[in-house]
Amino acid sequence: GALTGETARVRILKEKKDFAEGAAVEISAPNAERVRPQCPFYGRCGGCSLQHASLKFQEQSAREVARELFRRFAKEELLESFKTHFGEPFGYRSRARFVRSGNAWGFRSEGSHSVTPVDACPVLSAGLAEVLADGAEKFPHVQELSAFDNGEGRVSFYYKGMSASEFREKAGNEVRLEGKTLSMDASVFFQSNLGLLPELVRTVRAAAGEGKLLIDLFSGVGFFAAFLEDHFERVITVERDEGCLRHARRNLSPKAESVGAPAEIWLAEHDARSADVLIVDPPRTGIPPEALAVLCKTDIPEILYVSCDPVT
Repeated sequence: GALTGETARVRILKEKKDFAEGAAVEISAPNAERVRPQCPFYGRCGGCSLQHASLKFQEQSAREVARELFRRFAKEELLESFKTHFGEPFGYRSRARFVRSGNAWGFRSEGSHSVTPVDACPVLSAGLAEVLADGAEKFPHVQELSAFDNGEGRVSFYYKGMSASEFREKAGNEVRLEGKTLSMDASVFFQSNLGLLPELVRTVRAAAGEGKLLIDLFSGVGFFAAFLEDHFERVITVERDEGCLRHARRNLSPKAESVGAPAEIWLAEHDARSADVLIVDPPRTGIPPEALAVLCKTDIPEILYVSCDPVT
């Protein structure tokens, strides 16, 4: 709740050997970039954490965090040409998990499993915002509901216990991007900021180049492989989730080999050293230690790491 340079009274929540975590109780000297949050539920809902900072401050902080992490862990400076990409601050999020609270719907509260009822959310896409506004009347009587907006006005849903026939009827979805139509649904992982995806795809495509063998670990619905398979003679994708695999086999050509396995197990059983390019896009927790140990021993010429958290 505090910003860089502010004077604050802080309640310590956790103490470690070389740092502490706390929550701001009172700000006595605010940063000039402190702003009033646009969402009335901010501070109670656990979805956002920086709406009290201006967009300028958030962008500058994102750059500094990346640079500091490379100094601390890699012991080197990022190049001056290092680019930070930013999208729209509101109305961008195409994925959401709604949680029921009585007859209302909302999101998990900050630092808690309790629910903050929410009838509007400024970061949601137009399609999801409309769904949330009508949610209490239209949603099934379940505790949690995942929703995805494909950016063209179609919202798909998924909830635990959904029947196979209802899933086929209501869960299917497609995303059109950079000349491709990708199959997916609300039950599987897909990037939540559709507006930034074209730039992400172009960046990865330029870095990957071309070659004989591309290996895509944690490949999901085959997102990156779909845009790169034409540039490689062979493509191997590795993904443990059956739902993602089902979509990957639709999104990729027959020449791509889609393997259903955890990345660490597949790496232990196969020699990845013949790959020209390896892409990893792991969960927020990063590459499992077993997989990381194998990768550190290889001499793959190009590894592209797409991370949900720069710390990893």
